[in-house]
Amino acid sequence: MFKNVKAPGRRSKRANIYAVILVGGKGKRLEPISVDTYPKAFLPITKSDETMFKKTLDRIRRFVPPDRIIVVANKHHAKLVKKDFPGIERKNLILEPVARNTAPAIALAASVVEKRSAGAIMLVLPSDHYIIGEDKYIDCLRKGSDFIKSCRLEDPLLVIGIKPHFPATGFGYIKLKGVGRKAAAKDIYEVERFVEKPDLERAKIFVADRHYMWNSGVFIFKASTILKAVEIFAPAVYDAIKRIGAVKIDKLYKEVPNISIDYAVMERSGSIYCVKAGYGWRDMGNLNILREVLEAELKDLKEKEYVGKHAVKKPMSMRILERLHEIIRE
Repeated sequence: MFKNVKAPGRRSKRANIYAVILVGGKGKRLEPISVDTYPKAFLPITKSDETMFKKTLDRIRRFVPPDRIIVVANKHHAKLVKKDFPGIERKNLILEPVARNTAPAIALAASVVEKRSAGAIMLVLPSDHYIIGEDKYIDCLRKGSDFIKSCRLEDPLLVIGIKPHFPATGFGYIKLKGVGRKAAAKDIYEVERFVEKPDLERAKIFVADRHYMWNSGVFIFKASTILKAVEIFAPAVYDAIKRIGAVKIDKLYKEVPNISIDYAVMERSGSIYCVKAGYGWRDMGNLNILREVLEAELKDLKEKEYVGKHAVKKPMSMRILERLHEIIRE
C-alpha cells in the first residue's frame, strides 16, 4: 500500500496544475456523422449547440484557469478549436501534423508543461466524454491532484476509473488491488493491471467483481513523471519528442510511433493508482450512445417551434439527431 502520503486538504492549491485536452481523434466510430474535417469532438450535443470539446473546456475551467489549459489537436482543426476557445494562447495550442495516438500527444504536452513549470501536475482529459454530475467530477480531479501532490517517496501515475454498470465489450478495464482493505487515500486504490476490451463473457465477470473498473482515459500525474515513464517504456516516442524544436515538428512527427499511452506506459508501469469516480459518465463511442445523449439533451424542445411562419432556426444538434434516427433505422 502507498506510504508517506500526507492527508490532502479540503481544497487543492491549483497554481501548479495544468489541464491537457486531447482532441486529436478522428471519430471513426461515429461515421458518417463524424468526418475527418469535422471530428466528433466538435459535434454539437446540447440544445444551444455546444460541442463536446466546449463542454469539456467549460467543465475544466471550474478547476484550472484558461491560461493553464493546453489543447492538443490536429493542425487541420485549429479553427474549430479557436471557435470554441477564442481566448486560447498560441503557446497553449499544440498542433499535430498527423495523428499519432495518445502517447506522443501526452508526451509532447508534458514536455511543454515541464519546461514552463517544473514539477507541475497534468490532468489529461479526452474531449469526447459526456459527464453527469459536474461537482462530483471536479471533486474527483481534486482528489487525484491532491494525492499526486502529497506523494513523497514515489511519483505514481493515476487513472480515473468508472464503476461498470453493464458488461461493455468496447471499454478497457482496470483491476484494482486492495478493495475492501484500507485505501491509499479516500477512493484511491493501487492498480493491479489493465485489461484490454474483453469478450461478453469476461465482461460479465468483470461487472460482478468489485475489483474491476472501466478505464475512463482520464489521467493525472506530474509532467516530469510521465516523461520519465515514456523514456523508460517508449524510448522511441521520448527520443522523437525530445528532438522537436531542433527539428521541425512537421518533419519529425511522421516518424513518431503510433501508440496509445495505455500500451506504451500504463500497462507496464509498476506505480499506477486509480481514483474511483462518483459521477455519471458516457464515452461517446458509437452512434447509439450519441443518439441517447442527444435525446436527453433535447427532450424539452418542441418540434413545432421549428415549423411554420414564425419558426426559429433548428439547432444543429437536433438535425444531427434526426439524421441519427434515419441511420439507425436503415
